[in-house]
Amino acid sequence: MNPGGRHNPVAGVLWMFGAAVAFSVTLALVRHLSATYSTFEIVIFRLVFGIAVLLPWLFRVGRAGLRTDNFRLYAVRAVFAYSAMFCGYYSVRLITIADSVALQFTLPIFTLIFAVILLKERAYAHRWIATVLGFVGVLIIVRPGFAEVNIGVAIALGAALLFGVVDVSTRFLARDDGIRTILFYGFVLQLPIAVIPAAATWVTPTLDDIPWILAFATGALSAQICITRSLAAAEASLVSPVLYLRLPIVALIGFAFFDELPSLWTWVGAALLFGCTYYCTWRDTKIAGGSA
Repeated sequence: MNPGGRHNPVAGVLWMFGAAVAFSVTLALVRHLSATYSTFEIVIFRLVFGIAVLLPWLFRVGRAGLRTDNFRLYAVRAVFAYSAMFCGYYSVRLITIADSVALQFTLPIFTLIFAVILLKERAYAHRWIATVLGFVGVLIIVRPGFAEVNIGVAIALGAALLFGVVDVSTRFLARDDGIRTILFYGFVLQLPIAVIPAAATWVTPTLDDIPWILAFATGALSAQICITRSLAAAEASLVSPVLYLRLPIVALIGFAFFDELPSLWTWVGAALLFGCTYYCTWRDTKIAGGSA
């Protein structure tokens, strides 16, 4: 948690890097589970696991841990968060994981716009430059894949827009509420939305699939914890571009587990993404330290 709302760019970027790794592993497991289970059911797996992990904390702190003056915002955020998660997972069924991830790299653009409009955050020039150059890096990596456009493309872009709203609302909530409070309300308030469609498409998990489901749920929860801590530590318009790193991570996962050798363009784009992230972090560190 970021005490007093102080801007800590290094911590924010490091937590977001952890989120990028966890998100990448999670999407690979979503693709695996999608062969048997509906996206509605996969979302339920994540929500139930998240609630179960946080229950010991709730029993320890009691009702005091749930006190908040932002319940209406939590309710609205839950709708956006469920819709974003569903779109992100469902897009993996329709297009490749790499294409889905690449298209959702428009998230920092949406987050930057929403943060400026809703949170009145100052958008420094270097953040705009890093965001634009980062998106160019994504296009370099996936340029052959954009020749084919289908509904999966629109769904992936929709997920990015919705996650932009969620990220900005998380940044706002983190000013007043603890990380576990934000996570718990997120899981619990999404559950009523998710139950009916999941029940309509339910397939009882087999014993062989339980480890995969637990691995997916653990990865998803880890990503949520990392992203929440990141947004509590630093401004959303700074840390969100770090999620660009998901694409080279996904490329490495593909090479390690599916014998997919990334092309030269993947590494050229990845180098640009790393460069933008490093530069943006360095500039924000200087600004936070009072340097010009």
